[in-house]
Amino acid sequence: MSAEDGPLLSYTLRNAGKHVQRIVRQHSNGPVLSRLVLPCIPKLDSDAEDSFDYSYLRLKNAPSRAKGKPVRIVDLFCGCGGLSLGASEACSALGLSFTPVMAVDISPSCVEVYDSNLGASSLKQDIRKLLDGHVNHAPTGNERQVMMSVGRVDLLVAGPPCQGNSDLNNYTRRNDARNSLYVSVARFVELVRPNHVLIENVPAVRRGKEGALRTSLDVIEDLGYQIDSGVVNLSELGVPQRRKRHIVAASLRTTPSISDTMAKYKVSSRRSAWWAIADLEHAKSISLFNTPAKHTKQNMKRIGYLHRHNVYDLPNRLRPPCQKQESHTYKSMYGRIKRDEPIQTVTSGYGSPGQGRFVHPTQLRTLTPHEAARLQFFPDFFDFSAVTRRTLLADMIGNAAPMKLSFVFALEMLGSR
Repeated sequence: MSAEDGPLLSYTLRNAGKHVQRIVRQHSNGPVLSRLVLPCIPKLDSDAEDSFDYSYLRLKNAPSRAKGKPVRIVDLFCGCGGLSLGASEACSALGLSFTPVMAVDISPSCVEVYDSNLGASSLKQDIRKLLDGHVNHAPTGNERQVMMSVGRVDLLVAGPPCQGNSDLNNYTRRNDARNSLYVSVARFVELVRPNHVLIENVPAVRRGKEGALRTSLDVIEDLGYQIDSGVVNLSELGVPQRRKRHIVAASLRTTPSISDTMAKYKVSSRRSAWWAIADLEHAKSISLFNTPAKHTKQNMKRIGYLHRHNVYDLPNRLRPPCQKQESHTYKSMYGRIKRDEPIQTVTSGYGSPGQGRFVHPTQLRTLTPHEAARLQFFPDFFDFSAVTRRTLLADMIGNAAPMKLSFVFALEMLGSR
């Protein structure tokens, strides 16, 4: 590959208000282009990159996928499919065919949503039953079946459960049985040897007492992978929230660099919460997806106070007893979203004022699932209608990985294949 064939991402407005042309990769024989019809005229002060992302989030119908060379992808702990969605869009941008060969999650609701959006046939399975061996040991019978089933894998994406390491977990933080599931990803790499690997988790995974991250990195590196790891802030990629994630990028074909990738795809200006959700302020649909959770009278008084006094932080005197002391560290709890800034990390508690700064900027309510999905960079064509319980929907959206993360790293890795 010559220097002029390297990956590149740029945007050019053509026929303002009709479409944006995205140049994703420059080959010696010309650029590969991805074109998207804009559903609305972009704001005059927005650049083409901003317009493209703004338009993408508001697409009602999924864009057609490329029909090029197949890219075989496995998604472990797939959830509803955030990482796979980003990989799918990267494949389309590069003229490759997204081909999911295995997606695994223990939640039947997540599996149903994944399948309906990504055209796969996922497995509702505990990963420990599929990969029941130990690293540096011969494959078990179950593991041999997995190896035969998936065959060649070009890209593995994985988001092992992060709740055990989360700083919001005050019970089993750093010492949670779920943390060892991280090693299952390394076991899959050991068995199948995918060409490229992307793993995401919370930054606190580095401090897990069981050492799952260090064990996994050692296993993958010993297999001959070039590997890089570090913490990234997804607001730098245009996700309208200050969501920090720990990333492991590994490859048998190229040398990943997290810092170089983040610098290459860094947006010119960070997007605000209002950039993502302003047009949903007065959504007329009364579906579960477009309605907020109901609140107690006490919490409605708290929400009303924030708006009536045009403030963003609730005074201590109006907080629950455990937060009335000046020294408490829960300032964002019961807080109102600042419309001109990225939101804090979206969690499964986005519908509860007591779970974070999730009170709507202009309305007496918390976020709807639709607004939370936008903030998590799920486009409108991504269908959550199979979920009929609010708590399940909140978990699914709040625990997802924004697709922009896997999009840029898949562009880099698959572009070198």
